[in-house]
Amino acid sequence: MAEEDQGTPERHASWIELFFDLVVVAGVAQLAHLLSHGPSLGDVGLYLLVFLAFWISWASFTVYGNVEGDRVRIPAMLLAMLGLAVMVAAVPGIRDQHTTAFVVAYVGLRWLAGAIYQRGQVVVDWPLAQYGGGAVPWLVSVFVSDSARYWLWTAGILIDLLAMMAFSGDNVLREAQRRLDRVLARRRLRRDQPMPILRAAHTESGHLSERMGLFVIIVLGEGVIQVLTATSEADWTLPLDAAAFGAFTVLTGLWTLSLLYGFCGVPGLEAARISIRHAMALNCATTAAIAALAAGLGAAIEHTGEHLPTGTRWLLCASVAAYFMVSAIGGLTAQAPARWLLGWALPCIVVPIALGFAGHLTAPWLIWALAATVGWQISYATVAARQQAAPAAA
Repeated sequence: MAEEDQGTPERHASWIELFFDLVVVAGVAQLAHLLSHGPSLGDVGLYLLVFLAFWISWASFTVYGNVEGDRVRIPAMLLAMLGLAVMVAAVPGIRDQHTTAFVVAYVGLRWLAGAIYQRGQVVVDWPLAQYGGGAVPWLVSVFVSDSARYWLWTAGILIDLLAMMAFSGDNVLREAQRRLDRVLARRRLRRDQPMPILRAAHTESGHLSERMGLFVIIVLGEGVIQVLTATSEADWTLPLDAAAFGAFTVLTGLWTLSLLYGFCGVPGLEAARISIRHAMALNCATTAAIAALAAGLGAAIEHTGEHLPTGTRWLLCASVAAYFMVSAIGGLTAQAPARWLLGWALPCIVVPIALGFAGHLTAPWLIWALAATVGWQISYATVAARQQAAPAAA
């Protein structure tokens, strides 16, 4: 991510951006409900597709607000909120009667996200800002059978992910120039007509990092809501208290990692070591794992005192393992110390996977085992701080 200019004042989320994020709160809650009842592999797959569509829509307008700053078009942001609200409301019935509403809202948002920029402006840091190729399979899915629909959605998401990871800023600008050249070749401009000029628009990394960090906080907040809701609807017993307190400890630990390591949970992830598009990809994967964990914690509270259903147990364990796997991938990108990768990151991936096979564990024991896993990762910050302080003290 590019360094901030020293003369540029620090930006923070505007009122319209904070208002825009309100729909995210409702969205994460609905997405979590897709996994709240002992999910199958099909449920997990649908959750991932819907979450990615929702996150890409949110990210597209977040980048727009970041690039435009005070010039942001408030009516366009409010229209985007309406589109996201339709997607959120359609989630409970996305398998049947609300499928078309979700798809049309998503495709409309992708079109709007690419159309709101000034003429000739090319966003080079976020390829999906003005690239809508991944939305085409979604639109086609409205006209096919149910069995083919999800394959088209998967194809659309894969197209977007490939574009996000493969297209660099230079490639985006060159592709825009090629499209402009093709248009000019088909048209003959009059002599008094000005030649179109492409202008590269860059994101502001500090402000964008704050926006992604706020998204993490929103998702963690949904985890707290899931735990409180499940606790309030159950009989308060000692096992329930232990499970609820353990769930709160897990969420607090992930919040602590976000404070210590940033929105991707990666130590030493300095701005110059990672591009905007890769940082946002890490944020997407991290928040998807946390939202799934939130659903798992709520479901686990409902089964306190008994063996957890297999789907719920694996949802909890796989979510924590996925979170730390993303962290490890980010650590490799950021060239994190090998002792962190082997001594802290790797165990935090292996242990939850091993716990997934422990079918005899009740909810309190499993949740506290996961809390200990998160605590082990937090301990790295303490060890690293002491090692840095030792030479200074000497």
